Amino acid sequence: MYRKILVGYDGSDGSNAALDQAVALAQALGARLIALWAQASLPHYPETVAEVQEENKSGKAYFRKICHHAVAVAKEKGVDLFCEHIEGHPAQALVKYARDEKCDLIVLGHSGHSRLWGHLLGHTADRVSENASCSVLIVRT
Repeated sequence: MYRKILVGYDGSDGSNAALDQAVALAQALGARLIALWAQASLPHYPETVAEVQEENKSGKAYFRKICHHAVAVAKEKGVDLFCEHIEGHPAQALVKYARDEKCDLIVLGHSGHSRLWGHLLGHTADRVSENASCSVLIVRT
């Protein structure tokens, strides 16, 4: 059924719920599991180069933190998890990564750090479900 599962993971409550479901599916199906954090691009109008460098450093530190957590959650269930960090619009990055890596399923939380809401879905979940070429599982908290 599903051999390669991509979970959108940003450390939010919604993405933690998605991670739990993705780990359970990967365990049950023997699927490969990938956690992707898509960091929105930095603004194009920084005050100084040092501010951009500090933001990049903070982003890398945050990724290490959430990746460590995600790997520990998966390992507890006997599932190997590969973490990936890319820069770009989260919905576009998830859809593109899933297509390029031939993922069978994208799992993501109903809402994450973004507070931009549609009437029924979080902004990223809505966009991914509209544009993904594979199945999408949207997990509610």
